Amino acid sequence: SLSIVRAAKTADAAEERFFQKLELEVEKVGKFTQRVVAELRQRLSNLQPKADKAAAAEGRTEDKERLMEDAKLIGEDYLQLEKYANLNYMGVHKILKKHDKLLPHSPCRQFYIAHLHQQPWVQGTYSDVLVHLSNVYSQLRGDQTGQKNEDAAQGFVRSTTKYWVRAEDVSHVKYHVLQHLPVFQFDKSDFAGDAQLINSVYFDNENLELYHGRLDKKPNAIALRIRWYGPGEPQKVFVERKTHRESWKVGAGFSVGFRFSSNCVTGITRA
Repeated sequence: SLSIVRAAKTADAAEERFFQKLELEVEKVGKFTQRVVAELRQRLSNLQPKADKAAAAEGRTEDKERLMEDAKLIGEDYLQLEKYANLNYMGVHKILKKHDKLLPHSPCRQFYIAHLHQQPWVQGTYSDVLVHLSNVYSQLRGDQTGQKNEDAAQGFVRSTTKYWVRAEDVSHVKYHVLQHLPVFQFDKSDFAGDAQLINSVYFDNENLELYHGRLDKKPNAIALRIRWYGPGEPQKVFVERKTHRESWKVGAGFSVGFRFSSNCVTGITRA
């Protein structure tokens, strides 16, 4: 029998060209993002020793102001890069959505989005840039390092104000805050960017009495929890009892607690 070479379907060829073009654009965004992040890190690396030197010198406010401007430019460039990455991410989403709308017989959005999420510029975290930038600002402000409280038993009055922030504005808020306050890291030996893992286990009864009391902000409502920081198995855990009181009353809400070995948790919870 004769082997007949059939011409490729025009639709299949067009589909292949579409994905080739899209993949090239995705790779282009990734390469640009990596290059700019490397440049930002290098600029911070060059700025850090200058900030250390300016912080050690007294009466040289003009040097600190100049370095503050350099730090500000780095922060603004970081925010512009994040905006660039987010716009391109949303752009790919819209392209795939339009593709599936026009070609419902061969949808690809769900598959390609999974592939997109594996790209370094999408899943990668560059928050170390904000942490190092925070260190530069802190150095130039002359921040003083607080003393860590090593007491097993601790108690303090708590006053908090919480805000809703849109996901696309989180980095902007972080950047504006770090210009005035340093990024807090409870474990600098385990660097994980500007967000470190906090683990909390809350205790309650079958009726969720403590949960509903806190949710309804009832007077003297309490929350009882065990907390530890960072990934992996903890060596020490912190037991904390939080008591809610209205801020306008004398003796606002407060928290008391103590630390103990994680090996004792099972025995205490069963007691």
